[in-house]
Amino acid sequence: MDVLLLSTYELGHQPLGVARPAAHLLAHGHQVRCQDLAVEHLDDTLVREADLVGISVPMHTATRLGVRLAERVRTLNERCHVSFYGLYASLHADVLLGRLADSVVGGEFETPLVELAARLDDQRWMTDVGRSTTEDAQAAVGRPSSVVFLGRQEFELPRRDLLPPLQRYARVDTGARQKLVGYVEASRGCAHRCLHCPITPVYGGRLRVVGQDVVLEDIRQLVAMGAEHITFGDPDFFNGIRHSLRIVEAMHAEFPSLTYDATIKIEHILEHRQHIPILEQTGCLFVVSAVEAVQDHILENFRKGHTAADVEEALAITASVGIVLRPTFVAFTPWTSLDDYLGLLEFIDRHNLVGHVDPIQLAIRLLVPRGSSLIGTPAMDPFLRPFDEATFSHRWRHPDPRVDRLQEAASDVVARAVGTDHSAEAIFDQVYNLALRTAGRLSRAPDGRPPRSGAAVPRLTEPWFC
Repeated sequence: MDVLLLSTYELGHQPLGVARPAAHLLAHGHQVRCQDLAVEHLDDTLVREADLVGISVPMHTATRLGVRLAERVRTLNERCHVSFYGLYASLHADVLLGRLADSVVGGEFETPLVELAARLDDQRWMTDVGRSTTEDAQAAVGRPSSVVFLGRQEFELPRRDLLPPLQRYARVDTGARQKLVGYVEASRGCAHRCLHCPITPVYGGRLRVVGQDVVLEDIRQLVAMGAEHITFGDPDFFNGIRHSLRIVEAMHAEFPSLTYDATIKIEHILEHRQHIPILEQTGCLFVVSAVEAVQDHILENFRKGHTAADVEEALAITASVGIVLRPTFVAFTPWTSLDDYLGLLEFIDRHNLVGHVDPIQLAIRLLVPRGSSLIGTPAMDPFLRPFDEATFSHRWRHPDPRVDRLQEAASDVVARAVGTDHSAEAIFDQVYNLALRTAGRLSRAPDGRPPRSGAAVPRLTEPWFC
């Protein structure tokens, strides 16, 4: 079976969502080609030759790009089976199936993709020997079909050799130099059920662990490819804390100069504060945490599991051992008043976090995808509008039109600054003054702000998170 796996976008990293299923399909005897269209052009010849085209959609941006890609694939090869797979595939099965996709696969997608390729191969053999009818073919492949597989599976070593080199991807900027980054996962899914998170409606609080031997061998091959820094892309690195700590301790013992970053919930930083020094000792440069808001009423609507006071405590815990905490936010929600938004900016400034926060985080608007766990809640339903297939999200309107206008204006400020030499501090000040004017307050002069540290804050050069 000729399989072509395509990625459109995976956070600026070499796409693990392609490298991992490629390994599983190759192990079962299929011919597999891979392309990452974030850094290379679609090869029309590979599309025409493919029997199965898999489009990876781990996130919202990838899904919107994947739809346009599927239309192109259909034009080039009418006979191939097109499958969308990944977190956003099963959430939007009713939108994708039919015109765009023959199947969608959610959850742990490697095993279902292997099974799909086997069924397609059987159908092709039946057709070659003249034993297949249209009904036989549809039954053999089960299309159109939607599968969510959450069972446990043994992971193969990702096939990094089928992808562009690490030099084509995001780097970590330490302030002194930039280093090549390798992206791995020690686990998938999440043990928590934050209502706005797209993982929740798919995994429902389930966690799937990637074997330590596989993770460490993957790190070895990334180091051999030139990686000097590792990003652990787990939704929460401390979901399986013993597993994660064993991995970073073994990694540091083998590669003492290798640095890394990880994503950890605020509540886990507090719960496992005694283990935070181990992160610093094993080379952790920074921790990303989905803070989302600094007002308790918003956090409660998200069921985040932490409070604004907890965020301040987590900042103190990480700072005490010299680890940078890089928060992410959903800056605009139906419950975020102008005062709330100004409170967020004041919090960032007061805690000297301006350099810790990628400017795009100041303009993020709540996404409500199909199947979101927010749908049906008293907090969300009064604001929810029909699902928009073009944007793969439910529209919502803020009760205060000024907030929606501010969000659009803040997005424009950030977008115009992309690719320029504007510092995070300069962008922050523009957005802050924009918010003050929107609220009918006086703009703040530079000498009216708290003193800011001039120290460089380590960061990834790709700032997008959704």
